[in-house]
Amino acid sequence: MSIENLSAKDLNLLPVFQVLLEEQNVTRAAGRLNLSQPAISRNLARLRILFDDPLFTRSPKGLSPTPRALSIALTLQSTLQEISHLIEPEIFDPATSDRHFRIATTDYGTQVLLPALIEQLQARAPNVELEILPWDEGVIHNLDSLDIDMAICTVNDAPAGVHGRGVGDDEFVCVLRKGHPLVNQGLTLENYANNKHALITMGGERKGVIDYALEEQGLQRKVTLRVPHFVAALALVARTDLILTVPKGLAKSCADAYSLDILPLPLPQSRFTYSIVWHERMLKDPGHQWLRQLMFESLHRTLIENAS
Repeated sequence: MSIENLSAKDLNLLPVFQVLLEEQNVTRAAGRLNLSQPAISRNLARLRILFDDPLFTRSPKGLSPTPRALSIALTLQSTLQEISHLIEPEIFDPATSDRHFRIATTDYGTQVLLPALIEQLQARAPNVELEILPWDEGVIHNLDSLDIDMAICTVNDAPAGVHGRGVGDDEFVCVLRKGHPLVNQGLTLENYANNKHALITMGGERKGVIDYALEEQGLQRKVTLRVPHFVAALALVARTDLILTVPKGLAKSCADAYSLDILPLPLPQSRFTYSIVWHERMLKDPGHQWLRQLMFESLHRTLIENAS
């Protein structure tokens, strides 16, 4: 559409459309925009003409967006934010902000990587709220639709629209209970493969990266316990003769608390990188930029300390 044709359209309808998408309720949308319900209904009628689509249908819970409305929603919010920043750039003051941020990570990330960040937040942004959400493999593909500000994860191929910044590297080690026979014997590739293992299965997968690495060596291990959480796996392994393979940072942070010994992984491996990832719609948001930098500094420092 040319600029001339665009100027003939009532772009004031777009913020109304965005609020309707968020609220999916005419009454709540009217309240947010300080308009009457009939005014919202008239705007919706004009939006339907503008986009040549019903946009919403009635449901018991309010308004349900049509596929056309959902496709518009993918770009509308970021477009309105860009226009808003052009007119009046947002100012973020951490000392006074009461913003709510949502971060997805594993229980390992929550227990080991985030405490230093939370300390910094409480000191610099005492009114900011932080919500931690569970990580799974689908999060990175749904950062926008799930309304998650950031995720802490390892990622190889980020989907389109997702940005990331590496914060530090780690490697795998093995943890075993105190007094385990293999602590004195030492782990070899052969006895590693021949002993029983526990596997952390965040996404419910039956195999981990170690299993694929063993297959390259023509070996296979016996996994007799699958657990969806890092910390629970540590507690369980401390009471068994199972071997658990975990990131070194986690092992060093928790081994003493669970009476575990740490042994090197007797298998060729490449170090992996932890990253902060976020959707591009948040790329230029001042509050998000501030939190990203604080997270980078905090997580990077924690990973360096764990590696030493």
